[in-house]
Amino acid sequence: MAVEISCSFPSGSIDVLSCDDPAKIELSLRDDNLAAFKQWFHYRVDHARDTPLGMTIRGVSEGNRLVDASDLPDMWAGYRALASYDLEEWFRVPTSYDGEDIRIAFTPERDRIYIATFAPYTLDRHRQMLGRISQSPLVRVEMLGRTPDGHDLDLVTIGTPDPDKKALWVVTRQHPSETQGSWFVEGLIERLIDEDDARARALLAKGVFYIMPNLNPDGTERGNTRTNALGVNLNRMWFNEEPDRAPEIALMRAAMDERGVSYCLDVHSWAGDKNFMCGPYHTPSITPLQTELKQRYEIAMARNNPDFEVGVPFPGGGPKPGQTPLGVSWNYVTEFYGAFGVIYELLNKEKDRRADAEGAWSHHRCKHAGATTIDAIAEIIDQL
Repeated sequence: MAVEISCSFPSGSIDVLSCDDPAKIELSLRDDNLAAFKQWFHYRVDHARDTPLGMTIRGVSEGNRLVDASDLPDMWAGYRALASYDLEEWFRVPTSYDGEDIRIAFTPERDRIYIATFAPYTLDRHRQMLGRISQSPLVRVEMLGRTPDGHDLDLVTIGTPDPDKKALWVVTRQHPSETQGSWFVEGLIERLIDEDDARARALLAKGVFYIMPNLNPDGTERGNTRTNALGVNLNRMWFNEEPDRAPEIALMRAAMDERGVSYCLDVHSWAGDKNFMCGPYHTPSITPLQTELKQRYEIAMARNNPDFEVGVPFPGGGPKPGQTPLGVSWNYVTEFYGAFGVIYELLNKEKDRRADAEGAWSHHRCKHAGATTIDAIAEIIDQL
């Protein structure tokens, strides 16, 4: 039977230009439904067993220019795509880049194979994760409201709220293609609810976690790269947001107003070759304590997880004093809650191109980053 390509499933995204010859398949990235962002692909190849595939995704370099920052590294240089037979284990496949297009070429061992920018984390997996963790007596799952497409906007509370405890927020998937954040959160939650983990128990005695595992379920389901169903980049809408265009942000801010904020981590992914972390940076009312916390936190994270380093420079040098964008989450919570706001930019590429499991950056390593973040928070919680 002839090879077929489909993306007609949750988070699927690709346009098929030609599929007549399996060695010369032509594809292109698909724009978000109402915005010109495109870096995410997630598709399935059928009737592929023992068939040499050559898949060229045209014009991927255009996606680099569409991300609203001109000083970011090239998304595709040194990149290899992910593939999976069972949607559980994902592995890198041979990928080349000529400055305009990427070409993915290999021979599958099974009839059906999925290919994606990074290991997907669909709303089905999100719901399964919520059902699993809700069995813990430490966990409360609630719906803050519904999105423009009618999806639930879920908040996970771990620990017992108390006025004397620190309010520790973690948010991810403002940009739906950055699935690394969902894997990160899964690892964080699994450790927090481990009854045999002494450090997690000690941390929950001092703080309560409020976790938004997916702030953009509409974009996730649609297979968008960067925006919600209304074409809005949510991580530019925290200050003076327009509730009708970014209701997800309005709902989360209302929850923060009600519960308070001591710490807020926003997890993303980026095109660099190192995991990047930054705390308060030239926000108008930044305090010496916030700057000190950032330095201590960065050292603690690097000590507990070798995938992180101290002193990774802000891409392009970062905003100058007086030019810090307050519409992004970590700057907003620092400025308006007086909290410690921090952002992680996790890898999309590998840390290196070795074929062994230790050398390849993966969704497993994202989960490990989530688990080890507990150690870093534990080292600064008394100063929050």
